[in-house]
Order: sequence, then structure tokens, then C-alpha cells
Amino acid sequence: MVKSLKLAFAILAIGAASAQAEGRAQFYIPDKPAKLVYLFTCKGETVEEVNENWAKAQAVFAQNHQKLAAELETETRAQRETGKAPSQEAIDAHNKRFAAHKSAVAEDLAPLGCRMDGLVHMP
Repeated sequence: MVKSLKLAFAILAIGAASAQAEGRAQFYIPDKPAKLVYLFTCKGETVEEVNENWAKAQAVFAQNHQKLAAELETETRAQRETGKAPSQEAIDAHNKRFAAHKSAVAEDLAPLGCRMDGLVHMP
């Protein structure tokens, strides 16, 4: 049931990438090795500008942020699978890395008119 819901959400998110409205559109980057789909929104004055912004943002994310995003999610997934609560120190360290990563992604994508909306786990 949970996998079905995740799959349905991933399909909806992927479908949203093709539903472009003038001035704003949603996009995604599938990351099959990490079993993740990264979700983004980009803005621009025209559809062409939105698509140009997305092309630049996609390259920036892939080059500068995708590896760390996958690592953070892999660490989180592995920790959950242990069934044991991590120490508060470990939680704080992970949260600090996550916050720094999220801030860096936002800082790099904002000048391009884009933002990362989140991610979805693929089954």
C-alpha cells in the first residue's frame, strides 16, 4: 500500500513536469541509483525563459548538489532501517548538514528563478 502511494505520487510529480503554465513550470530529475526523484519549480517571463532557467538549474544541481542530496537521503534511509534511534549528537550533525545543503541549493537556484520543492522516494 505504501509503495503504491509512493509510486502514484512519483507518477503525479513526473506528470507535473509536462504541465507548464506560462511563467512557471514544475520539473523533476530522476536519480535511479539513489531511488529518488527531485522536484523543482522554475519561473520566467515566458515559457522559453522558464525552460532556459530550468536547463541552467538542472546543470547546477547535477554538478553541485545531487551527490550530497543522495548521500543525505541514503544515510537517513539506512538509519531508519536499523530500527534504533540515533544519538542526539548524530541527529544534530545530520540536521546541520541537511540545513547547509538545503541553503546552498536555494542560494544557487534562486538567481535562475528556480527552487527545489523536495524529493520523492521511488519504490
